Amino acid sequence: MMKKIVIADDDRSIVKLLSTLLKSEGYELKTAFDGATALKLIKEFKPDLVLIDVMMPIIDGYHVCKALSEGEQYDPVPIIIIMTVRKEEWDKRISQFAGADAFIEKPFGTGDVLKKIREFIG
Repeated sequence: MMKKIVIADDDRSIVKLLSTLLKSEGYELKTAFDGATALKLIKEFKPDLVLIDVMMPIIDGYHVCKALSEGEQYDPVPIIIIMTVRKEEWDKRISQFAGADAFIEKPFGTGDVLKKIREFIG
């Protein structure tokens, strides 16, 4: 059975890049461009992993993480935060507090993304 991933980022070029990469690796995907849609997809699709940007419209990545880690209506799922390299160390601490399991910094290499995903779901 294919592993399922939700990608949530308001940068459509990042979503397209990640979608192309992950589909070619055999993952089943759903994509969202804002946090509210991401939460809806996560609840319905029940992914094995979530890749989510921090800065998104409607609901940001931190609040999505918090909702997933505290909400009883969501199954436990590994969350990888995508953040820009200029972010400070406290951003990572906030993300961990919110429930993120790992981080990928933009700009990222496709090999780095696959390696991080495989750490959690193979």
